[in-house]
Amino acid sequence: MTGPRPAAIRVVTPYRPFVPESEAHQQLGPFDWVGAIEMLRVSVTEAMGCETVTITDVDTTVPGPMRQYDTRERRLMLWILEVALCYLRSPAFAVNTIMLSPDLLVFGDLRPWMTDQFTILMRSRYPTHPILNAVQFWPVQQKTRLIDFYERALVLGRTLDEAQLRWGADTEPLRQLLAPLTPGLVWRGGEPVARLLEADEILQAFTSRMATDLTESDHVARPARAILDFRYVRKRYMRAYFERTLGALAWPA
Repeated sequence: MTGPRPAAIRVVTPYRPFVPESEAHQQLGPFDWVGAIEMLRVSVTEAMGCETVTITDVDTTVPGPMRQYDTRERRLMLWILEVALCYLRSPAFAVNTIMLSPDLLVFGDLRPWMTDQFTILMRSRYPTHPILNAVQFWPVQQKTRLIDFYERALVLGRTLDEAQLRWGADTEPLRQLLAPLTPGLVWRGGEPVARLLEADEILQAFTSRMATDLTESDHVARPARAILDFRYVRKRYMRAYFERTLGALAWPA
């Protein structure tokens, strides 16, 4: 297994257990989120050689590096915004940071996408739900601006209706603050404040074909993009895919 390489960069992933509220999470059923974090951590170490830190609440403990914050929100969508804000405000945010959701695996170095601008993913082909917040790049030089952005996002999130609080309140405030959404720099007051990156450039969704290969093929291909996303119920395949691609790295002979 490749050991950590010196780099002024960190990956963080948010996690706190919640009772499923959204239809997507209810359809998924039980899922080993702590195990997913460990798989993400192995993939990041192999691809980038940097640490993966869980950002969580003071009442949650997980194996491995973590930062605990006194959060107050108890709806998952708002909590994601709040714990991000807690990290951005904290002394721990002293290096460039990539935020990744726990249900991702990394297969390429993400440093080329770290610029001097806050970067978030969008999908132009889905205009009704264009923002993907599963991958974000937080340059430390933008700390003050990022804190302000997330403070406003959390305030906006608290005003959303019940349906969005169950699903979408973590992205709708970002959409409002960054609109109109087009790939490239977002300008406010004559200055760039963020960068919107087409998700297809860096992210690939786990496909039905990949799921079939897990049971019917001797060879399981790695993704063509740097990040593989196990969205919605396809999280069920995350462990099996990890074992066929990266599992040997976690438990070397």
